[in-house]
Amino acid sequence: MLEVLGDEEWSTAQIMERLDLSHRPTFRKNYLNPALAQGSIEMTIPDKPNSRNQRYRRKQLDR
Repeated sequence: MLEVLGDEEWSTAQIMERLDLSHRPTFRKNYLNPALAQGSIEMTIPDKPNSRNQRYRRKQLDR
């Protein structure tokens, strides 16, 4: 998943498309939530996790 994100910001749908996944609940459970919990990725709008404009990016070391 980190390779897919690269240095860009992506929506859930865009990440799923790039990983060739179609089932959103499985993606969230097996990929997105573990990566967020591990601190590998971060939300672009952390105050609004359910925002339709939410994007994800690799966590930067200096943030």
